[in-house]
Amino acid sequence: MLLSVEDFGIEFHDHDSPERVVEGVSFTLDKGEILGIVGESGSGKSMTALAIAGLLPRKKLKKEGRILFEGEDVLTMERHKLRGLQGDEICMIFQEPMTALNPTMKIGLQVEEALRIHHTEMNDAQRKERAIKWLKNVELDDPERVYESYPHQLSGGMRQRVMIAAAMVGNPQLLIADEATTALDVTVQAQIIKLLQKINKESQVAILFISHDLSLIRQISHNVLVMQNGHLVEKGAVDDIFEHPQQEYTRKLISAIPRVEL
Repeated sequence: MLLSVEDFGIEFHDHDSPERVVEGVSFTLDKGEILGIVGESGSGKSMTALAIAGLLPRKKLKKEGRILFEGEDVLTMERHKLRGLQGDEICMIFQEPMTALNPTMKIGLQVEEALRIHHTEMNDAQRKERAIKWLKNVELDDPERVYESYPHQLSGGMRQRVMIAAAMVGNPQLLIADEATTALDVTVQAQIIKLLQKINKESQVAILFISHDLSLIRQISHNVLVMQNGHLVEKGAVDDIFEHPQQEYTRKLISAIPRVEL
């Protein structure tokens, strides 16, 4: 088992009264598994993902339970050890790559960033070779040209592929994709889903795929978690959840999936 989330909760304290945003969430993630988390905005899915990545603020926040990554609790881990995991063992890609990419820096240097931080044994030539290899792995045409490009010279779909390359360049064990296809058109979404599936199969990286879009969740996931108002309301194998949902909330989500009339 790679990840075990045990009775996890979050309570914010930056208002007059505490606000509980996640409560009593428990699940596991195995090596090489793709786990989908689905729910409406405010369901707590992104907060849970940020906690797993160690990206929640430490002040004005109360965290409960445990998040064990390879047996060690991310919530109580010393900062230097947590920084050693972030961007190396655990990587995250977000909804809008233009806000995550530095507009003044060439793509190649940004893809190499994790290698400069976590793999200091590599020299410049080795980092460049690894970066171009991953730009090619994410199916970007002419990866050498992309390496020398700036973010504004690439399309949205290309930038998201760059973000995946930057996340995968250090061979992480866990890739968290938080609404990573939401800003893309339907055709590019399908391409990114296939790319993530390919990377999962070839690299055996576990993927936590977070989305409000059930059709995407069904395409990519092995197992699914359904969240509502900070609670985990249903979990199971993807086919079981979609064909035999147990909870009314899950049935409503599924019934709301658009269907094409032929």
